Amino acid sequence: MPNEPTYTTKGNVRGCCGHKHKSIEAAASCLRDDHSGCASQGGYSDRGIVRTDGEELTEDEHIEIYEIFE
Repeated sequence: MPNEPTYTTKGNVRGCCGHKHKSIEAAASCLRDDHSGCASQGGYSDRGIVRTDGEELTEDEHIEIYEIFE
């Protein structure tokens, strides 16, 4: 569907991953990889999941993210 949102991971320090993930699950996987990579080097990632259209995440999207990382 053309109106389906896409997601990316972005942080003020780390910047954007550069991907347009078609699902929150895919963005969460990317986020896990980034956090893991940073941790393996003794650091941390400030990235989080955001919509690529600039809109705020909906309550349902926040719930989905919470459930993935729960």
